[in-house]
Amino acid sequence: MPKLLAIDDEVEFTNLIKNYFGPRGYEVIVAHRGDQGLVLSVKEKPDVYLIDLKMPGMHGDELLMTILANEPKAKCIMITASEGEEKVRTHLMKLGAYTCFDKPLTSLRDLEEKIKEALTA
Repeated sequence: MPKLLAIDDEVEFTNLIKNYFGPRGYEVIVAHRGDQGLVLSVKEKPDVYLIDLKMPGMHGDELLMTILANEPKAKCIMITASEGEEKVRTHLMKLGAYTCFDKPLTSLRDLEEKIKEALTA
């Protein structure tokens, strides 16, 4: 069973991820703060990370860099509310993000396809 770690301060978003991916055969672990997500990343060893960019405390790009420093092959999908701002996406990809999605998500199916792709990459 593939394991997802969703790190986002918005409870509605993490509930959406749990409710969509749980019934589709994924184990979904949730953290609502970056530091909490970091602890869970070490403990749970997820297959794919879904990381919000803008969170209080540890920002998503800092979390991305820390996760990749600990586990260079980690597949991190960034979720950002910066609405396609190419500079932000380019920055995150240079840091090592697997891909980026804009908030609000327009298609959970598209996200699922990228997760499946990341699992086989």
